[in-house]
Amino acid sequence: MQTRREMIVEPIGLDVETLPRPLDFAALFGNANPVEVEIGIGKGTFLVEQAKLRPEVNFVGIEWARWFWRYASDRLRRHGCVNVRTVRAEAVFFLTEFVPDESVSVLHIYFPDPWPKKRHHKRRLIQDSFMPVVRRILRPGGRIQIVTDHQGYFEQIESVIARSGLTLVDYNRPGSAGDGEFVGTNFERKYRREGRPFFALAAMKQ
Repeated sequence: MQTRREMIVEPIGLDVETLPRPLDFAALFGNANPVEVEIGIGKGTFLVEQAKLRPEVNFVGIEWARWFWRYASDRLRRHGCVNVRTVRAEAVFFLTEFVPDESVSVLHIYFPDPWPKKRHHKRRLIQDSFMPVVRRILRPGGRIQIVTDHQGYFEQIESVIARSGLTLVDYNRPGSAGDGEFVGTNFERKYRREGRPFFALAAMKQ
C-alpha cells in the first residue's frame, strides 16, 4: 500500500510565533538582496519559478491555509529554493506586525478570494483600510501587482488604488508566466481552461 509522503516544512517554512517584530530580512536571508512578498502562495508554483529565475531576489510567501503552506514549503525545499521563506499567517496581521517600513520591492497578490456575495465584501483583502499597510511596507519605487478573474472585485480594486496615493504603472508579467499568461499560477491555468477572463493592475509608490 502506498503511503503519503511526509511534507518537510523546515527550513523554508517559518514559525510565526518565534519571529522577531519587526523582521530583519538581511539577517533572515543572510544578505541584503531586494525582498518581494506574495500573499496567498497556494501550492507555491509562482515562488518556485521566480526563485529559480531570480536568485538575486529574496521572496517571502504568506499563506493562511495550513495544508497549502506545508505543501508549498516542502515543494520549495525540494527544489532548493534557498532564497524563499514562507509563513502561515493572516496576511494583514503579518504585514502589520512583522514587515519593516519601506522594506518590500514588490507585493504580489494573485487571485485573491473575491468573496462574491455582497454581505461578504468586507472580507476582501484589497480595500481602503489595507492600503496604508501597503504604502508603509513598499520601498520608494516599489510596486503592488494584482491579478484577479472577478470583474466586480477588479472594479473595486481600481477604485481603491485610485484613492491610495499610489501611481498606476504597466503590469509586468513575471518570468514564470507562459504564453498568454499573466502569472503562471495553478489557479490561472485552471481558470484559463474554464474560459474565464483575467484583469491585471500594477501601481507604484513614488
